[in-house]
Amino acid sequence: MLENLKLKKDIVTLGILKAANKKVAFIKGNRMVQEKNVNAKWASLREYGQIVPAIMVNGEDVQVAGLEIVDAETGKPVAPKDYGNYVVILDGQHRYTAYIKNEKSEEENKGEFYLMYPLNEGATPQEILAEANIATKAWSGGDFAGGALLTCKDEPLPVVEFIHELTSCGVPLSTAQRWACRKNMNIDSTMLANAMKRKKIHPSLKFDTNVEEGHKLWDAARHNFGMEVLKHRYFIDFFLDKYDNAMDRTGLWERFIEFLKTMSRTDVDSIEKAKSQGRERTKEQVVVAKLEELYSKFEMK
Repeated sequence: MLENLKLKKDIVTLGILKAANKKVAFIKGNRMVQEKNVNAKWASLREYGQIVPAIMVNGEDVQVAGLEIVDAETGKPVAPKDYGNYVVILDGQHRYTAYIKNEKSEEENKGEFYLMYPLNEGATPQEILAEANIATKAWSGGDFAGGALLTCKDEPLPVVEFIHELTSCGVPLSTAQRWACRKNMNIDSTMLANAMKRKKIHPSLKFDTNVEEGHKLWDAARHNFGMEVLKHRYFIDFFLDKYDNAMDRTGLWERFIEFLKTMSRTDVDSIEKAKSQGRERTKEQVVVAKLEELYSKFEMK
């Protein structure tokens, strides 16, 4: 039944899938389902119903592409032997989750949930994921970092792994690459999307020279500071500028790490609670000045 529908490019309902004993899955490592987005879709479903179909592929197609899937309702990994029992939603995770939420609630059900196969049957699941999220509501840099890792399993990319770890915590891509590379490598969403589609893995994504040191600095900073400070570029740039401008860099990175580890609660509060001083100094300038003051004292010990 489903094979014929695919050839005809028909729209498929969830009811048809259930009648064919098909379950629904998501790609493991795909963009995480956000409760805020689900609630917005839920409200839209209750008022208007589903406006456009979700995009799905057969579980076997995903298996051939070397991707893993999780059950859309339980979140549990699907065993490879069971992939044939599933269709996999590539675009529409939030819509489907909202529909299931609505179906299980006491709200008025707005009818069926609709899905369709991609019109371009030659595109791989990875290409569909990337293009759908570039052309519609764009992913964040962190989402593309996760996608690149998902499809480049045979290519060690520690810098992308670190970037994904940071962006998943709310750090912007432009800031995350500074922590991971100790410099700006001009890593952007397009570069990561190309890696995800296996078109090209840019040399910047393979730059792993400073990842270990970046990890150590990040861990030391996270020991004391919250994300509201660390997500800002000026925090990591304070250390990068000092390193770049130093006459003698011997052991300097280790001193940065020790400085962060030994900061008192009072010192941390003075940075986390810093405020702009009107037109005289921005919050960024206040924070950088405070870091400079504290670091100078640390160096004098």
